[in-house]
Amino acid sequence: MEQEVVESIQVEPGKVVFYCKDCEELVDTERCGRKYVYRCKKCDTKNVAFGTLKSVRGFFRLDEKEKQKRKAESQKAVEKK
Repeated sequence: MEQEVVESIQVEPGKVVFYCKDCEELVDTERCGRKYVYRCKKCDTKNVAFGTLKSVRGFFRLDEKEKQKRKAESQKAVEKK
């Protein structure tokens, strides 16, 4: 199976990924208790959603956000020249 690298996290197709709504990126987590509650290791909040990479990208529109970041970075590079 092919693994996709997203924001320095290797993801296999169909595997569960975790998205922190506060950090607005895919993160590593730790489970809180026996429930489906996860804590973000970066910002230490419990505002974490999970699902497959495809579902998380679709719901939170991560592809659009990545395109906007790249566009802004390219505009800054042009302005510096």
